[in-house]
Parts: sequence; structure tokens; C-alpha cells
Amino acid sequence: MKEEIKDKLRLHAGRILLGGTGGLLALSMVALGAGLLGDGPAASDIQDNAVVQKLEGNLSDAQTELAAQHTALLAQLPGVDIERVNRDRTTGRSLLLGLTDSSASSRTVKEQQALLDTRYGFLDHESRVLTEFVPEWMTATGATKGAGTTYALADLDVHVSRVQGLNYSYTGVARLDPVRVGPDQSSAAKSEFVVLAYSTSQDGTATSLDAYRASSKTRDALVGTSSPKR
Repeated sequence: MKEEIKDKLRLHAGRILLGGTGGLLALSMVALGAGLLGDGPAASDIQDNAVVQKLEGNLSDAQTELAAQHTALLAQLPGVDIERVNRDRTTGRSLLLGLTDSSASSRTVKEQQALLDTRYGFLDHESRVLTEFVPEWMTATGATKGAGTTYALADLDVHVSRVQGLNYSYTGVARLDPVRVGPDQSSAAKSEFVVLAYSTSQDGTATSLDAYRASSKTRDALVGTSSPKR
């Protein structure tokens, strides 16, 4: 995985990227990952910065406005099932926890990859969840040296990104706070942020999954943004 994430990404990036912006809602996770994590050319950086600057402002007001836009968008989507959306958010939370609990596991990277491969039939040998996210997450959280840091889910924003027939797609941003630091980790372990994307079928079964870990630079920026203002 490339090291850079745009350092101005906010804690509620899910709302900023998705609420009230129909064009962005149509983006695939490939485009989302490239925009968030890639070392794109200068033109891409300028464009990303312009989007961030345009959407910055009073965060409290922006959250209220974007939440209202999201609700209105759901109402406009043809045949959208609000109850299903709420249920699928629970599915997303379970997927996230299933990916990130490896930080406190004594399993090796290979064992964790095999476990997830068995648990989720839609993953394959080319899935970047297995080939990129798992190794990076376990290395960053100390799990490759034995049981690493234990994290608790502190915040998760999940929003509908696409409705295509009976298939619903979602993206979200999660914050995980350290609650127990592994023996080989610094006592100054910090919060981690994960961008999540997944799809479900009509019965609520997950059919795809992707995840990206925020870089240390972006993590520090997000922690600063979420700190109470004095």
C-alpha cells in the first residue's frame, strides 16, 4: 500500500465524501482508494486539495447539513429499503471488527489471511484485504510480534454509496482507540483510522469487502481534528 493519504481528510470523511455529492457517490472503491491513498500526480493533489478546501468550514454545521442531505438522498433512491440500510450498517461493523481484531491475536499473517479467506467466500488470492490490508494492519499494530495492541471501536460512519438492483454498496470511516498496548509496542499507541467499503445482497449477506488503513500522518491529523475545541 502506498504511504500517503491526503493529510486534510477529516474524521467524518464518509459524510464529506458521500453526502450530497451524487458524482462522488458513483465512485467505485478503486477510485476511492486511489484518491485517498495514492501518491497521485500534482494535478490530482491540487484537485483533492480544492475539494477539501471547498468542503471545509464550520464542522458542526457541516455535519448537520450533510446528515440531512444523506437522508434526502436515501429518500430519492428508487426502492431503497431504509430498514435494510440500518441492518447492513451492522454488517459493516461486524466486517470491520473481523478485520481489525487480528491486532490482538497471536496468529501469524498467513494464518489470519487463511482465516479470513475461509470466513468470507467472496475474497480470493487477489483481494487487497488479504494481500495488503492484513499484513499492514498486523505490522503496524504489533501483531506480527505476537499479540499486539487491542483496539475498541470508537466511531464508525457508514453511508450508502450505490444502489444497483438488489445490491447495496457502502463506504465508511472508522476510528479505533487503543485500550491495551501489546508488550512489544510503545505505551504511546495512538488511534487508528480505517476506510471501509463493502456490498451486500438482498438477504444482507456481504458480497464484497475492501479496507484501507490511514497513514500515520493522516491519523495524527484526524486525531487533532476530533479533539474538543477550547
